[in-house]
Amino acid sequence: MRVNAFRDLVPGGMTPPFVLRLLACAAALAALSGCGHSSTGDGSTRSAAKAGGEVFASSGCGGCHTLGAAKSTGLMGPNLDQLKPAYAAVVRQVTAGGNGMPSFSSRLTGNEIRAVATYVVASTKNSTAAPIEFKPDNKRLADCHNDYACLKQAFGNLAFDSGPQKALATLAGMMRTNATVNGGCHQITHEIGHAAYVRYHHDAALALANGAMTCWSGYYHGVVERAFGGVPRAGVTVVARRLCTGKALHTSTFLLYQCVHGLGHGLMIYSQNDLPFSLGVCDRLKTLWDRSSCTGGVFMQNFLPGPMQMLPTKWLSKSNLLYPCTVVAARDKLYCYLMVTSRILPEVGYRWDVAARWCRRAEKAWIVTCFQSFGRDASGSTTQTPSRILPICKFAGTMERECIYGAARDLTANDAGARRATRLCLAAPANVRAYCFEGIGTILGGFANGTAARRARCDEFVPPRWRPACYGGANA
Repeated sequence: MRVNAFRDLVPGGMTPPFVLRLLACAAALAALSGCGHSSTGDGSTRSAAKAGGEVFASSGCGGCHTLGAAKSTGLMGPNLDQLKPAYAAVVRQVTAGGNGMPSFSSRLTGNEIRAVATYVVASTKNSTAAPIEFKPDNKRLADCHNDYACLKQAFGNLAFDSGPQKALATLAGMMRTNATVNGGCHQITHEIGHAAYVRYHHDAALALANGAMTCWSGYYHGVVERAFGGVPRAGVTVVARRLCTGKALHTSTFLLYQCVHGLGHGLMIYSQNDLPFSLGVCDRLKTLWDRSSCTGGVFMQNFLPGPMQMLPTKWLSKSNLLYPCTVVAARDKLYCYLMVTSRILPEVGYRWDVAARWCRRAEKAWIVTCFQSFGRDASGSTTQTPSRILPICKFAGTMERECIYGAARDLTANDAGARRATRLCLAAPANVRAYCFEGIGTILGGFANGTAARRARCDEFVPPRWRPACYGGANA
Protein backbone atom coordinates (compact mmCIF):
# COMPACT_ATOMS: atom_id res chain seq x y z
CA MET A 1 0.00 0.00 0.00
CA ARG A 2 1.52 3.31 -1.03
CA VAL A 3 0.11 6.61 0.19
CA ASN A 4 1.73 9.89 -0.79
CA ALA A 5 3.43 11.71 2.07
CA PHE A 6 3.86 15.27 0.85
CA ARG A 7 6.58 17.06 2.67
CA ASP A 8 6.28 19.63 5.44
CA LEU A 9 8.80 21.32 7.67
CA VAL A 10 9.82 18.30 9.73
CA PRO A 11 12.79 17.60 11.98
CA GLY A 12 14.61 15.76 9.22
CA GLY A 13 14.13 18.72 6.92
CA MET A 14 15.47 21.09 9.55
CA THR A 15 19.21 20.96 10.04
CA PRO A 16 20.57 21.05 13.59
CA PRO A 17 22.02 24.59 13.19
CA PHE A 18 18.54 25.97 12.59
CA VAL A 19 17.31 24.32 15.77
CA LEU A 20 20.27 25.77 17.61
CA ARG A 21 19.50 29.23 16.23
CA LEU A 22 15.95 28.95 17.58
CA LEU A 23 17.25 27.96 21.02
CA ALA A 24 19.82 30.73 21.02
CA CYS A 25 17.18 33.26 19.99
CA ALA A 26 14.94 32.30 22.89
CA ALA A 27 17.81 32.53 25.34
CA ALA A 28 18.90 35.87 23.92
CA LEU A 29 15.40 37.27 24.26
CA ALA A 30 15.38 36.27 27.91
CA ALA A 31 18.77 37.87 28.50
CA LEU A 32 17.91 41.08 26.69
CA SER A 33 14.68 41.47 28.63
CA GLY A 34 16.55 41.56 31.93
CA CYS A 35 15.67 38.16 33.34
CA GLY A 36 16.81 37.82 36.94
CA HIS A 37 15.62 37.87 40.53
CA SER A 38 12.61 39.98 41.33
CA SER A 39 12.51 42.24 44.33
CA THR A 40 9.69 40.24 45.92
CA GLY A 41 10.81 38.99 49.34
CA ASP A 42 9.83 35.72 50.94
CA GLY A 43 8.20 37.60 53.81
CA SER A 44 5.96 39.66 51.59
CA THR A 45 2.35 39.84 52.71
CA ARG A 46 1.10 40.36 49.16
CA SER A 47 -0.84 37.54 47.52
CA ALA A 48 1.11 34.96 45.57
CA ALA A 49 -0.68 35.97 42.40
CA LYS A 50 0.22 39.64 42.80
CA ALA A 51 3.81 38.74 43.62
CA GLY A 52 3.87 36.42 40.62
CA GLY A 53 2.73 39.27 38.41
CA GLU A 54 5.74 41.27 39.49
CA VAL A 55 8.04 38.31 38.82
CA PHE A 56 6.47 37.89 35.39
CA ALA A 57 7.17 41.55 34.59
CA SER A 58 10.63 41.86 36.10
CA SER A 59 11.88 38.60 34.57
CA GLY A 60 10.97 39.70 31.08
CA CYS A 61 8.43 36.90 30.52
CA GLY A 62 6.30 39.25 28.44
CA GLY A 63 9.10 39.53 25.90
CA CYS A 64 8.33 35.98 24.82
CA HIS A 65 4.70 35.41 25.82
CA THR A 66 1.34 37.01 25.23
CA LEU A 67 -0.68 37.37 28.45
CA GLY A 68 -3.61 39.74 28.63
CA ALA A 69 -3.36 40.28 32.39
CA ALA A 70 0.22 41.46 31.99
CA LYS A 71 -0.52 43.47 28.86
CA SER A 72 2.27 41.55 27.13
CA THR A 73 2.31 40.60 23.47
CA GLY A 74 5.45 38.46 23.04
CA LEU A 75 5.46 36.20 19.97
CA MET A 76 8.39 33.85 20.62
CA GLY A 77 6.68 31.53 23.10
CA PRO A 78 3.15 30.16 23.40
CA ASN A 79 0.24 32.54 23.89
CA LEU A 80 -0.58 31.85 27.54
CA ASP A 81 -4.15 33.10 27.26
CA GLN A 82 -4.79 30.44 24.64
CA LEU A 83 -2.66 27.75 26.28
CA LYS A 84 -4.12 28.03 29.81
CA PRO A 85 -1.37 25.84 31.32
CA ALA A 86 -1.72 23.90 34.55
CA TYR A 87 0.14 25.06 37.67
CA ALA A 88 2.51 22.06 37.71
CA ALA A 89 3.29 22.56 34.03
CA VAL A 90 4.30 26.19 34.61
CA VAL A 91 6.49 25.29 37.59
CA ARG A 92 8.19 22.53 35.60
CA GLN A 93 8.74 24.67 32.51
CA VAL A 94 10.08 27.72 34.35
CA THR A 95 12.34 25.55 36.51
CA ALA A 96 13.74 23.22 33.86
CA GLY A 97 13.26 25.18 30.65
CA GLY A 98 13.20 23.36 27.34
CA ASN A 99 11.37 23.75 24.04
CA GLY A 100 13.36 26.90 23.31
CA MET A 101 12.92 28.40 26.77
CA PRO A 102 15.93 28.73 29.12
CA SER A 103 15.81 27.41 32.67
CA PHE A 104 15.11 30.03 35.34
CA SER A 105 16.16 27.83 38.27
CA SER A 106 19.35 29.86 38.82
CA ARG A 107 17.62 33.22 38.37
CA LEU A 108 14.45 32.84 40.42
CA THR A 109 13.89 31.37 43.87
CA GLY A 110 11.51 28.48 44.41
CA ASN A 111 8.98 30.89 45.93
CA GLU A 112 9.22 33.18 42.92
CA ILE A 113 8.69 30.30 40.49
CA ARG A 114 5.66 29.11 42.45
CA ALA A 115 4.34 32.67 42.57
CA VAL A 116 4.63 33.20 38.82
CA ALA A 117 2.92 29.85 38.24
CA THR A 118 0.06 30.92 40.50
CA TYR A 119 -0.20 34.21 38.63
CA VAL A 120 -0.28 32.59 35.17
CA VAL A 121 -2.90 30.03 36.19
CA ALA A 122 -5.08 32.62 37.93
CA SER A 123 -4.81 34.97 34.96
CA THR A 124 -5.72 32.41 32.32
CA LYS A 125 -8.04 29.85 33.91
CA ASN A 126 -11.17 31.71 32.80
CA SER A 127 -9.72 32.94 29.53
CA THR A 128 -11.84 32.41 26.45
CA ALA A 129 -9.07 33.57 24.14
CA ALA A 130 -9.04 32.00 20.70
CA PRO A 131 -6.28 32.45 18.10
CA ILE A 132 -6.18 36.11 17.15
CA GLU A 133 -7.56 36.69 13.68
CA PHE A 134 -5.18 38.24 11.20
CA LYS A 135 -5.58 41.99 10.92
CA PRO A 136 -3.94 43.78 7.99
CA ASP A 137 -1.95 46.94 8.62
CA ASN A 138 0.40 49.16 6.63
CA LYS A 139 3.63 47.15 7.06
CA ARG A 140 5.38 46.31 3.80
CA LEU A 141 8.29 44.01 3.13
CA ALA A 142 10.58 46.91 2.24
CA ASP A 143 10.08 48.27 5.77
CA CYS A 144 11.11 45.11 7.63
CA HIS A 145 14.73 44.30 6.77
CA ASN A 146 15.47 41.36 9.16
CA ASP A 147 12.73 42.04 11.71
CA TYR A 148 10.99 38.65 11.83
CA ALA A 149 7.71 39.82 13.42
CA CYS A 150 7.49 42.59 10.83
CA LEU A 151 8.19 40.14 7.99
CA LYS A 152 5.41 37.81 9.12
CA GLN A 153 2.92 40.66 9.23
CA ALA A 154 4.07 42.12 5.92
CA PHE A 155 3.72 38.80 4.13
CA GLY A 156 0.26 38.48 5.65
CA ASN A 157 -0.61 41.94 4.36
CA LEU A 158 0.56 40.97 0.88
CA ALA A 159 -1.61 37.85 0.95
CA PHE A 160 -4.62 39.79 2.16
CA ASP A 161 -4.21 42.57 -0.42
CA SER A 162 -2.97 40.69 -3.48
CA GLY A 163 -3.81 37.06 -2.79
CA PRO A 164 -1.87 34.19 -1.22
CA GLN A 165 -0.32 33.04 -4.49
CA LYS A 166 1.39 36.41 -4.90
CA ALA A 167 2.64 36.30 -1.30
CA LEU A 168 3.91 32.74 -1.62
CA ALA A 169 5.71 33.47 -4.89
CA THR A 170 7.39 36.51 -3.30
CA LEU A 171 8.36 34.40 -0.31
CA ALA A 172 9.93 31.75 -2.55
CA GLY A 173 12.09 34.45 -4.14
CA MET A 174 13.15 36.02 -0.85
CA MET A 175 14.05 32.63 0.62
CA ARG A 176 17.00 32.56 -1.79
CA THR A 177 18.41 35.90 -0.66
CA ASN A 178 17.28 36.55 2.92
CA ALA A 179 18.49 34.21 5.67
CA THR A 180 15.86 35.39 8.14
CA VAL A 181 13.06 34.65 5.70
CA ASN A 182 14.56 31.31 4.69
CA GLY A 183 15.11 30.17 8.27
CA GLY A 184 11.61 31.11 9.39
CA CYS A 185 9.70 30.48 6.18
CA HIS A 186 7.35 27.85 7.59
CA GLN A 187 5.85 30.14 10.23
CA ILE A 188 5.66 32.91 7.64
CA THR A 189 3.62 30.64 5.38
CA HIS A 190 1.36 29.93 8.35
CA GLU A 191 0.75 33.68 8.64
CA ILE A 192 0.02 33.91 4.92
CA GLY A 193 -2.55 31.16 5.47
CA HIS A 194 -4.09 33.08 8.36
CA ALA A 195 -4.38 36.16 6.17
CA ALA A 196 -5.90 34.23 3.27
CA TYR A 197 -8.50 32.74 5.60
CA VAL A 198 -9.64 36.29 6.35
CA ARG A 199 -9.37 37.40 2.69
CA TYR A 200 -11.73 34.59 1.62
CA HIS A 201 -14.23 35.37 4.36
CA HIS A 202 -13.41 32.30 6.47
CA ASP A 203 -14.01 29.87 3.60
CA ALA A 204 -11.25 27.36 4.37
CA ALA A 205 -11.81 25.34 1.19
CA LEU A 206 -11.49 28.42 -1.02
CA ALA A 207 -8.39 29.57 0.83
CA LEU A 208 -6.80 26.15 0.45
CA ALA A 209 -7.58 26.05 -3.25
CA ASN A 210 -5.67 29.29 -3.80
CA GLY A 211 -2.47 28.26 -2.06
CA ALA A 212 0.83 26.65 -2.94
CA MET A 213 3.25 24.36 -1.16
CA THR A 214 6.02 26.91 -0.65
CA CYS A 215 8.20 25.96 2.31
CA TRP A 216 6.68 22.54 2.83
CA SER A 217 3.01 23.39 2.85
CA GLY A 218 2.91 25.70 5.85
CA TYR A 219 0.27 27.78 4.09
CA TYR A 220 -2.26 24.97 4.13
CA HIS A 221 -1.62 24.30 7.77
CA GLY A 222 -2.11 27.95 8.65
CA VAL A 223 -5.53 27.94 7.03
CA VAL A 224 -6.59 24.82 8.92
CA GLU A 225 -5.43 26.26 12.25
CA ARG A 226 -7.84 29.12 11.82
CA ALA A 227 -10.69 26.89 10.74
CA PHE A 228 -10.69 25.34 14.24
CA GLY A 229 -10.51 28.62 16.15
CA GLY A 230 -13.10 28.67 18.97
CA VAL A 231 -14.64 25.27 18.16
CA PRO A 232 -15.39 23.20 21.33
CA ARG A 233 -14.03 19.65 21.43
CA ALA A 234 -17.47 18.18 21.04
CA GLY A 235 -17.85 19.95 17.72
CA VAL A 236 -14.45 19.22 16.22
CA THR A 237 -15.38 16.02 14.40
CA VAL A 238 -18.30 17.70 12.65
CA VAL A 239 -16.06 20.53 11.45
CA ALA A 240 -13.32 18.11 10.44
CA ARG A 241 -15.63 15.93 8.35
CA ARG A 242 -16.86 18.83 6.26
CA LEU A 243 -13.68 20.91 6.09
CA CYS A 244 -12.08 19.30 3.03
CA THR A 245 -15.20 18.71 0.95
CA GLY A 246 -15.24 21.89 -1.16
CA LYS A 247 -15.34 21.41 -4.93
CA ALA A 248 -12.29 23.62 -5.36
CA LEU A 249 -10.19 21.03 -3.51
CA HIS A 250 -11.05 18.19 -5.85
CA THR A 251 -9.20 19.52 -8.86
CA SER A 252 -6.23 17.33 -7.86
CA THR A 253 -5.35 14.67 -5.32
CA PHE A 254 -2.46 16.87 -4.22
CA LEU A 255 -4.63 19.77 -3.10
CA LEU A 256 -7.10 17.49 -1.37
CA TYR A 257 -4.20 15.80 0.40
CA GLN A 258 -2.85 19.12 1.62
CA CYS A 259 -6.19 19.91 3.21
CA VAL A 260 -6.58 16.58 4.99
CA HIS A 261 -2.92 16.43 6.02
CA GLY A 262 -3.13 20.00 7.28
CA LEU A 263 -6.21 18.97 9.22
CA GLY A 264 -4.05 16.56 11.19
CA HIS A 265 -1.65 19.38 12.12
CA GLY A 266 -4.60 21.53 13.09
CA LEU A 267 -6.03 18.85 15.37
CA MET A 268 -2.77 18.57 17.29
CA ILE A 269 -2.42 22.34 17.58
CA TYR A 270 -6.05 22.65 18.67
CA SER A 271 -5.84 19.85 21.26
CA GLN A 272 -2.44 20.89 22.64
CA ASN A 273 -0.77 17.71 21.36
CA ASP A 274 -3.43 15.27 22.51
CA LEU A 275 -2.42 12.44 20.20
CA PRO A 276 -5.26 10.00 20.99
CA PHE A 277 -7.87 12.73 20.53
CA SER A 278 -6.36 13.85 17.23
CA LEU A 279 -6.09 10.34 15.83
CA GLY A 280 -9.65 9.66 17.01
CA VAL A 281 -10.95 12.57 14.93
CA CYS A 282 -8.92 11.42 11.90
CA ASP A 283 -10.42 7.96 12.29
CA ARG A 284 -13.93 9.44 11.95
CA LEU A 285 -13.32 11.07 8.57
CA LYS A 286 -15.39 9.80 5.67
CA THR A 287 -12.93 7.75 3.60
CA LEU A 288 -9.99 5.47 4.34
CA TRP A 289 -7.74 7.76 2.27
CA ASP A 290 -8.84 10.81 4.26
CA ARG A 291 -8.31 9.01 7.54
CA SER A 292 -4.81 7.83 6.65
CA SER A 293 -3.72 11.19 5.22
CA CYS A 294 -4.96 13.01 8.31
CA THR A 295 -2.79 10.86 10.59
CA GLY A 296 0.26 12.05 8.62
CA GLY A 297 -0.28 15.59 9.86
CA VAL A 298 -0.88 14.36 13.40
CA PHE A 299 2.39 12.44 13.60
CA MET A 300 4.37 15.15 11.82
CA GLN A 301 3.20 17.67 14.42
CA ASN A 302 4.02 15.24 17.23
CA PHE A 303 7.57 14.78 15.93
CA LEU A 304 8.37 18.50 15.55
CA PRO A 305 11.50 19.39 17.55
CA GLY A 306 10.99 21.12 20.89
CA PRO A 307 11.65 24.72 19.75
CA MET A 308 8.87 24.40 17.16
CA GLN A 309 6.28 22.97 19.57
CA MET A 310 3.72 25.30 21.10
CA LEU A 311 3.49 22.81 24.00
CA PRO A 312 5.68 19.81 24.84
CA THR A 313 4.25 16.49 23.66
CA LYS A 314 4.25 13.51 25.99
CA TRP A 315 3.89 11.06 23.10
CA LEU A 316 7.65 10.53 22.75
CA SER A 317 10.10 8.23 24.52
CA LYS A 318 13.80 8.66 25.20
CA SER A 319 14.34 4.92 25.54
CA ASN A 320 12.30 3.84 22.51
CA LEU A 321 12.75 6.26 19.63
CA LEU A 322 10.18 4.33 17.56
CA TYR A 323 7.44 5.26 20.03
CA PRO A 324 4.51 5.88 19.58
CA CYS A 325 4.57 3.93 16.28
CA THR A 326 4.99 0.68 18.19
CA VAL A 327 1.81 1.18 20.23
CA VAL A 328 -0.69 2.99 17.99
CA ALA A 329 -3.46 1.05 16.25
CA ALA A 330 -2.51 -0.79 13.07
CA ARG A 331 -4.61 1.61 10.99
CA ASP A 332 -2.44 4.52 12.19
CA LYS A 333 1.03 3.00 11.79
CA LEU A 334 1.69 3.92 8.15
CA TYR A 335 2.26 7.62 8.59
CA CYS A 336 3.85 7.22 12.00
CA TYR A 337 6.60 5.11 10.45
CA LEU A 338 6.80 7.40 7.41
CA MET A 339 7.71 10.22 9.82
CA VAL A 340 9.56 8.42 12.60
CA THR A 341 13.16 9.12 11.55
CA SER A 342 12.36 12.79 12.03
CA ARG A 343 12.09 11.86 15.70
CA ILE A 344 15.11 9.54 15.70
CA LEU A 345 17.71 11.69 13.95
CA PRO A 346 17.80 14.69 16.34
CA GLU A 347 17.98 12.30 19.28
CA VAL A 348 21.02 10.46 17.89
CA GLY A 349 22.84 13.59 16.76
CA TYR A 350 22.04 13.02 13.08
CA ARG A 351 24.18 9.88 13.03
CA TRP A 352 22.73 8.06 10.06
CA ASP A 353 24.26 4.72 10.98
CA VAL A 354 22.54 4.81 14.37
CA ALA A 355 19.23 5.88 12.81
CA ALA A 356 19.47 2.94 10.39
CA ARG A 357 19.88 0.57 13.34
CA TRP A 358 16.72 1.98 14.89
CA CYS A 359 14.81 1.38 11.65
CA ARG A 360 15.93 -2.24 11.68
CA ARG A 361 14.38 -2.56 15.13
CA ALA A 362 10.97 -1.49 13.84
CA GLU A 363 8.10 -3.94 13.69
CA LYS A 364 8.88 -6.34 10.87
CA ALA A 365 6.05 -5.20 8.62
CA TRP A 366 7.16 -1.57 8.94
CA ILE A 367 10.92 -1.73 8.46
CA VAL A 368 10.58 -0.80 4.78
CA THR A 369 8.43 2.21 5.66
CA CYS A 370 10.93 3.38 8.27
CA PHE A 371 13.69 3.37 5.65
CA GLN A 372 11.48 5.39 3.29
CA SER A 373 11.25 7.92 6.12
CA PHE A 374 15.04 7.68 6.37
CA GLY A 375 15.26 8.68 2.69
CA ARG A 376 12.82 11.56 3.14
CA ASP A 377 15.02 12.92 5.90
CA ALA A 378 18.16 12.33 3.85
CA SER A 379 16.61 14.62 1.26
CA GLY A 380 15.51 17.21 3.80
CA SER A 381 18.77 17.35 5.72
CA THR A 382 20.75 17.96 2.50
CA THR A 383 18.30 20.65 1.32
CA GLN A 384 17.26 18.30 -1.48
CA THR A 385 20.73 17.86 -3.01
CA PRO A 386 20.83 14.60 -5.02
CA SER A 387 24.61 14.19 -4.89
CA ARG A 388 24.55 14.35 -1.08
CA ILE A 389 21.53 12.10 -0.64
CA LEU A 390 23.03 8.98 -2.21
CA PRO A 391 25.98 8.64 0.22
CA ILE A 392 23.53 8.88 3.13
CA CYS A 393 21.38 6.12 1.65
CA LYS A 394 24.43 3.84 1.73
CA PHE A 395 23.96 3.72 5.50
CA ALA A 396 20.68 1.90 4.89
CA GLY A 397 22.57 -1.17 3.64
CA THR A 398 20.14 -3.66 2.14
CA MET A 399 17.40 -1.04 2.47
CA GLU A 400 19.26 1.46 0.26
CA ARG A 401 16.54 1.19 -2.40
CA GLU A 402 13.86 2.22 0.10
CA CYS A 403 15.94 5.21 1.17
CA ILE A 404 16.35 6.33 -2.45
CA TYR A 405 12.65 5.76 -3.10
CA GLY A 406 11.71 7.93 -0.10
CA ALA A 407 14.18 10.63 -1.13
CA ALA A 408 12.84 10.71 -4.71
CA ARG A 409 9.33 11.23 -3.40
CA ASP A 410 10.50 14.01 -1.12
CA LEU A 411 12.36 15.81 -3.92
CA THR A 412 9.32 15.57 -6.19
CA ALA A 413 6.96 16.83 -3.54
CA ASN A 414 9.21 19.71 -2.53
CA ASP A 415 9.65 20.84 -6.15
CA ALA A 416 6.14 19.98 -7.34
CA GLY A 417 7.98 18.40 -10.26
CA ALA A 418 10.57 15.79 -11.18
CA ARG A 419 13.61 17.79 -12.33
CA ARG A 420 15.88 17.17 -9.33
CA ALA A 421 14.33 13.81 -8.49
CA THR A 422 15.19 12.60 -11.99
CA ARG A 423 18.82 13.56 -11.39
CA LEU A 424 18.75 11.48 -8.22
CA CYS A 425 17.27 8.44 -9.96
CA LEU A 426 19.72 8.58 -12.86
CA ALA A 427 22.64 8.70 -10.42
CA ALA A 428 21.27 5.84 -8.31
CA PRO A 429 22.51 2.24 -8.68
CA ALA A 430 21.14 0.66 -11.86
CA ASN A 431 19.03 -1.91 -10.02
CA VAL A 432 17.22 0.84 -8.10
CA ARG A 433 16.39 3.26 -10.92
CA ALA A 434 13.02 1.85 -11.97
CA TYR A 435 11.86 1.81 -8.35
CA CYS A 436 13.14 5.37 -7.91
CA PHE A 437 11.13 6.60 -10.90
CA GLU A 438 8.09 4.76 -9.57
CA GLY A 439 8.49 6.81 -6.40
CA ILE A 440 8.51 9.99 -8.47
CA GLY A 441 5.28 8.84 -10.09
CA THR A 442 3.51 8.33 -6.77
CA ILE A 443 3.88 12.04 -6.11
CA LEU A 444 3.31 13.36 -9.64
CA GLY A 445 0.08 11.39 -9.87
CA GLY A 446 -1.36 13.61 -7.17
CA PHE A 447 -0.84 16.78 -9.16
CA ALA A 448 -3.28 15.95 -11.96
CA ASN A 449 -6.54 14.15 -12.64
CA GLY A 450 -6.85 11.68 -15.47
CA THR A 451 -4.40 9.34 -17.15
CA ALA A 452 -3.24 11.76 -19.86
CA ALA A 453 -2.52 14.56 -17.39
CA ARG A 454 -0.61 12.25 -15.08
CA ARG A 455 1.49 10.89 -17.92
CA ALA A 456 2.22 14.43 -19.05
CA ARG A 457 3.66 15.23 -15.62
CA CYS A 458 5.99 12.21 -15.91
CA ASP A 459 6.94 13.12 -19.48
CA GLU A 460 8.07 16.61 -18.47
CA PHE A 461 11.41 15.50 -17.00
CA VAL A 462 11.56 11.69 -16.91
CA PRO A 463 13.56 10.13 -19.79
CA PRO A 464 11.52 7.86 -22.11
CA ARG A 465 13.21 4.69 -20.87
CA TRP A 466 11.93 5.27 -17.33
CA ARG A 467 8.48 6.67 -18.08
CA PRO A 468 6.67 3.32 -17.71
CA ALA A 469 7.91 3.12 -14.12
CA CYS A 470 6.76 6.68 -13.47
CA TYR A 471 3.37 5.96 -15.07
CA GLY A 472 2.98 2.96 -12.80
CA GLY A 473 3.65 5.01 -9.70
CA ALA A 474 1.25 7.71 -10.92
CA ASN A 475 -1.50 5.16 -11.60
CA ALA A 476 -1.46 6.28 -15.23
